[in-house]
Amino acid sequence: MKKIFVTALILLLVLSLAACGTYEFGMSENTEKRMTITAKKADKDAFFMVGSLEVDEGEQVVITSGLEKGEIRVEVIGTPAEQSIDEIPSFDTEPVLTANLSKGVEVSGTLPAGSYLVKAICLEKATGTAVIEVRPAG
Repeated sequence: MKKIFVTALILLLVLSLAACGTYEFGMSENTEKRMTITAKKADKDAFFMVGSLEVDEGEQVVITSGLEKGEIRVEVIGTPAEQSIDEIPSFDTEPVLTANLSKGVEVSGTLPAGSYLVKAICLEKATGTAVIEVRPAG
């Protein structure tokens, strides 16, 4: 009985230590006009890319940091006008808007109407959120 108790205690300790080491870096909301990046103990150099953010004529992109700690780079990248299901698009194009986000930072920019991809890169271990919104310009 004592051996089962000790084994259960060790298993519980291992599981609790594993839970302390969990991290998250991804998109928790993804619509055509709003995206929310969530970071929970996100490691440096973690990254992802998602689409598609839709910007219409007379709109701007606003990126707002809700980070508690760390730094994230957000890059908004234009998608090719002509896409084919038979060909993978090139993502080597330069971003049209880049924001290095830390606590309390907000960046905005007016972009041409079109579809855009969002790439997020964790520059420093980060915790918090960042919101990318398409709003009327002005």
